[in-house]
Parts: sequence; C-alpha cells; structure tokens
Amino acid sequence: MTTLATVGLLPGRPALLERAASYRVLERKPSRGGTGRSGAEAVLQAAWRRLGPGATVPGRDGLFYTIVYPGRPADGPGPDFRDAVLRGPDGVLRRGDVEIHVRASGWRAHGHHRDPGYNGVAFHVTAEDSSGGSGGSGSVRTVSGRYIHLLTLRQPGSSDAGPESFTSLESPKSPGSGESDRHLAPPEHMEPPASGRSNGAVGHVSPDATTPLSDPAAAGDQRFFGKSAGYSIALREYGGDAAAWSAVLDCLGYSRNRRAFRQVALRLPWPVAQRAMECGGDASPLLRWAGGLGPKPRQLRGLRASAASPDWVLGGRPDNRPERRLDAAAVFARRWRERGPLDDIISAVRTAAGPKELIGRFLVAANSPGGRSLVGPGRAGEIVVNAVLPVVHAWSLIADRRDVGEKALQLYRDHPKLPENAITREMTALLAKSGGAPDIRGAREQQGLILMYRNMTAGSLFARPPQ
Repeated sequence: MTTLATVGLLPGRPALLERAASYRVLERKPSRGGTGRSGAEAVLQAAWRRLGPGATVPGRDGLFYTIVYPGRPADGPGPDFRDAVLRGPDGVLRRGDVEIHVRASGWRAHGHHRDPGYNGVAFHVTAEDSSGGSGGSGSVRTVSGRYIHLLTLRQPGSSDAGPESFTSLESPKSPGSGESDRHLAPPEHMEPPASGRSNGAVGHVSPDATTPLSDPAAAGDQRFFGKSAGYSIALREYGGDAAAWSAVLDCLGYSRNRRAFRQVALRLPWPVAQRAMECGGDASPLLRWAGGLGPKPRQLRGLRASAASPDWVLGGRPDNRPERRLDAAAVFARRWRERGPLDDIISAVRTAAGPKELIGRFLVAANSPGGRSLVGPGRAGEIVVNAVLPVVHAWSLIADRRDVGEKALQLYRDHPKLPENAITREMTALLAKSGGAPDIRGAREQQGLILMYRNMTAGSLFARPPQ
C-alpha cells in the first residue's frame, strides 16, 4: 500500500511514518485553552482531505464506509471538516462533521464530549485500530449523548489492511500528476434535485423542472424563490413588520451568531420595540438587553421575556462582535420607527435605480468619530440579497403586486458579487475540478453555489447504490 509520504503528504521525509512505532511518537499534548494540533494530526488531516469518492475506511464496527465527500476544511474553531458525506455498508448516506485525532482518547482529552460546538460531528477519525486502544468506544459521543462513528486511517504497514477495496491511503497517480486532488470533483453518481427553476418571473419553484448541477445561475434563482416562499409563510403568520425585522436581524449574525440574533428577535419583537421607542426609549439599550448584554430598560419592566438570552459565539473579527451588530440593529430600528420595517424596505426596492443604490440604504456609519462602519457594503449586500429582496418578493405575491416582485427579482439578478465565504470557495473548486470554472458573475450565482453545496452535503443529490 502506498504510504502517506509517497503520495506527497510528507515531501522529503519518505521514511517518517515507517520509522515511527506508532503515530503517538508525533503527538504532543494540547496547549492550554486549545487543542494544539500536532504534527501527526496535520498528517492525518491531509490524508483525509486527499480521499476521493469511492475510497473506503474501516469503522469500529468492523464494517467499511465509503467516502462520497470528505467535507470542507473548517474555517474557524470546531471540527476539522464540515459537512462530510459517507455511505454506510447498508447503503444509507450519513452526513456530518469530521474530527481527527491521533488516538480515540483525543475526543475526551480535548474536551469535545463537553463542547456543544462538536454536536454536529458524525465521524471521529483516528490513526489507531478502531476496535480498541485507549479512549475506547465509550468516549466517542457528543455532549448531547449522540453516538459517533469511529473510523480509522491505519498507519503504513498495518497487518489488518482490510479488503482489497480499502483505498484510503492510496493514490492512483504519482505526486504532481494533477490527480492527487481528485476528491474535489463531485461524485459521478449525483442526481439532480427534485425541484428546480421558476416557471415564471415572479412565481414559485416549478416542481417538474430541474436545476442542472453545472448551472449556478438557475440554482441561484431556485434559492431565491425558496427564500421567498419561506418568508411568505412568516409574513402571513407573524405580520409584515415582525417578519421583516426578524429577517434583517438574522443577516446581522453571520454564520456563527445567526441563531443568537433570531433569539434577539424573539425576545424583542418589532411591535414591542416600536412601542418602547414611542415611550421615549432609545433602541440601543432595548437591543442590548434582548441580547443579554445589558440591563432591562424601564420601558420593558413589565415585559416578560418570551425567550432566553442568546448564547453568543465570540472571537473572530472585532467588527463582528455582537455589541457592534446590535448597535447596527438599533440604527435600523430608529430608521423604521415611524413606518415600520416592511414599508421601508418595500419603498427602498421600488425606488432603487439599481443594486448599488439599494445597498446604500443599509449602510450604517461608525458610532464614533474615526471608527469603523457598523455595516459596510459587504454586510449591507448580504442583508439586501438574503432578507430585503426575498421578503419584498414574498410580499408582492401576497399583495398581488407583480411589478414590485419583478423589480425585486431583477435587482437580485443584477446584484454584484458578495464577499466570498468558505462554502462558495469550496463549491467553485468542486465544479472547476468536474469540468471547468463556473461563471460566477454576481450574488445570484454565489447563492446558487450555496444551494448546490447544501443539496450535495444533505445527500439529496446522491443515488443509492444499485440493488
């Protein structure tokens, strides 16, 4: 079997793993306050990333699991890989995050069994034999108590290499051939999703159409109409202002704090915020309290909170701190105090000459001289694409205002590119490996990449094996 060194993971050190009695020789204890990635773990992460569709990996249960998609490298704290898809011996697809350690005991040693941030892990990959070793099977559970599949990347020279189909450490081509990254190509047995592009400029998704996997623009339209349909339900059930308020707050949270901002919207619904401001209350203290970051203002003393304080994910860029984003929400609240959020964003869409002008309506300047903007063009664009335009489109269907719906859809299709994120970069690479770089002209195509990635990693695009 080809070793990790000979497939190019350890250039210039071809005998490193063979010389080691076990991977433990490379392991070091985690540093205080972090997991302290070891040299051996870096080797294992590189090995996992190189696995291609069809590679099989042995599990603790003695059975073999086939990799459909190894996942994308994490872009922040938490598991090593996100959204992996593996097919079990029963043909059932299993989706989840991947955490890699040298030994099975690393799961508990690093405290992942107590960390809710690892609740999405479905596969624990180690270098030692999956059937034993310190740590044992009892350690591979999430804080919620859910069982995790324990898989093994066996070290070179292992005596129980498994069946001939075990290819997890093999490479069909020599390093430098251009094929070592073949895992980036989407599996050949993908199937198109059941629903697809719109049957009309303003209408909902047509159930008898399909979105080609290679067409990000069509997938982008599908994502837009899906969001519009979801907001239609919210508009009818909670009212226009409440739905618009919640949608905009959701976009202020970034990926790590979207749930927290939805919690803020539950604790401080728009009608409550509006009444409190009418009584002389400033929006900033209201939102700070709703975010669990300040005392309850006097205007809210008789209010019984309908939800618990949110749990914030801290760290990352200073601009994304919840205090700054809550201050930005307070600026929006003051702007919408008289008309309400829905009327304001409908007016913004109807009168905008183009996406640039609409983005300008959602910029928020710094709250101190010389400071950084609370909402810059990138985040304002995210709000426009993910909240404002689909909410207005949804309203247009309910109000039978086709002209407004068509304007919202056109602004969406004309919207320039948003800042790249880990998912759009990964899906672009996947499509490029499968047959050329996709034509990503604007936010519409980027939204299509996100939908295609979500469909892929949710398993909806993968066929069951022949019976």
